[in-house]
Amino acid sequence: MIVSSDIVPVESPLRICHLFTSQETGGLEKHVQEQCQWQLESTDAEIFVIAHPRYRAMFPEGVRFLPMNTDRSRRNPVLNFALLRQLRRYRIDLVHAHGGKPAHLLWNLRRFLRARVVITRHNRHHPKDKIARHFEHRIAVSLKTVANSSLDWTIIPNGTRLPSAGEHHCDQVDCNRAVVISVARLVPAKGVDVLLRAWCRAQVNSAVLYILGDGPERAALEALAAELNLEESVRFMGYQRQVADWYRAADLTVIASRYEGGPYTVAEALLAGCPVVSTDVGYVAENIPAQYLVQIEDIPALAVRLTAALGDLERLRDDFAPYIARARNRLTLEAMAGETWKVYLRALSDG
Repeated sequence: MIVSSDIVPVESPLRICHLFTSQETGGLEKHVQEQCQWQLESTDAEIFVIAHPRYRAMFPEGVRFLPMNTDRSRRNPVLNFALLRQLRRYRIDLVHAHGGKPAHLLWNLRRFLRARVVITRHNRHHPKDKIARHFEHRIAVSLKTVANSSLDWTIIPNGTRLPSAGEHHCDQVDCNRAVVISVARLVPAKGVDVLLRAWCRAQVNSAVLYILGDGPERAALEALAAELNLEESVRFMGYQRQVADWYRAADLTVIASRYEGGPYTVAEALLAGCPVVSTDVGYVAENIPAQYLVQIEDIPALAVRLTAALGDLERLRDDFAPYIARARNRLTLEAMAGETWKVYLRALSDG
């Protein structure tokens, strides 16, 4: 256990607060959830979360969840006052702002805060440094996320803890055919339409593509699969609670996203020993062989990569062996959260 009071001269126990202002659920929210879980298990700090009430159920017992209507504008005085009041009321020592809007809120309150601040940039939708330059302790989840930044950032890739296998292996998989999976919420950002069009062009032999996830685009994507005559090789499986089993059963995971922060899918796949073909989003290029990477929305190139991967599964596994070994050291929850904690300690030691 990391005993915070043995390292920094602050009141014990430390009070750490995570702030996020999301309106959907994805990688950023998983990131905060898993950081909180690790901090509860591995430190003696008190952990708080300030977020919209819709996220309360995500967090384990032991996390102090402070609900707030974060859907209001970052310039809304009610939101700013409510945030300051909670940070003061609970005497927060360090607040971790996840994303551009939380950083902006803390910048608004900078003259009134006693807490140290750490910010994390999760994606490239906030490429300007106007707000980030006011904070000394900055984390980014990938080099790509801060490629256009002139500031110094600590790069800490998203890591995770792959769940244990379920009691039964994936009984919905055809064991006589190669298994390809795409784990994604069915929204435009995830590029499942791109994947279907590439799958139609690729020479996949008898392989089956299992699409694991649900969302508002499901009906349209099922219609597209039917239009492309993919009924025999594509199966929409809906949301899967035990996704770890699927990674372990798969020969290949495909990510066709248009934009991502992480994505967590690549970490989960590699930790389970599953190779990945992906668009160049988030930190993917830093974690898979270049020959399995394609540009965003490049359907012909994705088809070529799929054909090559499925045409020689033994070579695919060999190519990925060193990347899988590295992921098991670099893309774990313990690695991510431990490096984040070091940033906290530096921030708390300043001044």
